[in-house]
Amino acid sequence: MIALPFLEAMLPGRTIWTRTASAAMRSSLAAPPSRMMFVFLPNGVDPAAWPGSAVASLSNHAGKFSVMRNLCHRNAEALGDGPGDHARSAACFLTGANPLKTSGGDISVGISVDQVAAAQLAGTTRMDSLELGGEPGMSAGSCDSGYSCAYSGNISWRGAHSPNAKEDDPRQVFERLFSRGPEGESASARESRLKMRTSILDAVRGQASALNANLGTNDRRKLDEYLDGIRSIERRIERIERDDANGSGKTSASNTAMVTMPNEPADYRERITLLSDLAVTGLQMDQTRIVTLMLANEGSNRAYPDIGVADGHHDVSHHGNDESKVKKFAAINRWQGERLAHLLTKMQSAEENGQNVLDHTMVVYGGAIADGNRHNHDDLPVIFAGGSALGIQHAPERTFATGTPLCNLYLSMLAKMNVKADRFGDSSGSLALDSISQ
Repeated sequence: MIALPFLEAMLPGRTIWTRTASAAMRSSLAAPPSRMMFVFLPNGVDPAAWPGSAVASLSNHAGKFSVMRNLCHRNAEALGDGPGDHARSAACFLTGANPLKTSGGDISVGISVDQVAAAQLAGTTRMDSLELGGEPGMSAGSCDSGYSCAYSGNISWRGAHSPNAKEDDPRQVFERLFSRGPEGESASARESRLKMRTSILDAVRGQASALNANLGTNDRRKLDEYLDGIRSIERRIERIERDDANGSGKTSASNTAMVTMPNEPADYRERITLLSDLAVTGLQMDQTRIVTLMLANEGSNRAYPDIGVADGHHDVSHHGNDESKVKKFAAINRWQGERLAHLLTKMQSAEENGQNVLDHTMVVYGGAIADGNRHNHDDLPVIFAGGSALGIQHAPERTFATGTPLCNLYLSMLAKMNVKADRFGDSSGSLALDSISQ
């Protein structure tokens, strides 16, 4: 049977409880789980558009997020190592550590905050963490002034020398989340099902019908909506797979790209949307409680033709105050903000036990480069969202002392996850997330 949403019939004492509810789900009912998700945006922002138009799409989520001001990552600075801000930005974003400048196999940075949590919560859910990205990961070669591509292409590090490979293919993520198949399905049957692109719902339809017979009206509606949602995601994945196969809408990366990808996906917007939707479903089903999503690799030079930006992202971030490039850069920032708005909306609408996923999930959206044109690492573009059920309070902007380490936020988030940590990265203390007073 595929993972199920919370149903009233799963309440302790109901017959279906013992057949369908995992130990993790039973535990979560007594104390709804705390979760965290990190969304990385590359290449910095246009300060004139931040927060301003870059976050205008979040207007429907007032009271659910805060723009965090004056948070910084000092270990993303050169510290005597010269150029390479893009690589250091991605490597430092969740580790708070300064990476070793190398393009060889001796990469070294620090464990990332998501993996600190994943290590202590290991075994609580089927997947300790889920790593996603809009572009393929990179592990070899030099991508930025002598820094390994492993730094630019990853934000999740399970150890100083070991980045976690991220998944950019929605199909593969879907299979990890849902396609365990019906109980007793053989390896050959699963292979045949995947080859024929048979819906996972076809494989469990009989079990779903039997389950429905034991449910009340509200549970039947909820289960139908859930299964319809899974099938909708399947159809969307199939569509982008067809588009990718026939080359429809594909564009080439700029020849001047700092980081050149061999091919763009046919529908990059839909790819990011699918990955976001799958992440929310994974959280809702308690398949994992920790997610990272890179909108693109740091230094990415992809174009955004769907919003009229044919130039490469990295190129326009170095606009030199050219008005045309500034406008294009700001348009990309708005596009990124819209992806966050979709994610928060999806979380808000994902019901669980009369509540929603957003209220139980802390979301960090941002990067470790502030002004994309000059590569500074102070007053970083960071939005902190969600977590109201965890006691977190929000204000439109929360301004901290100049130079406050971003790792202070991470340390506070670990505490909300009940993860023991006295320090993290270059943290100097915790942030008072339960109060908007500083």
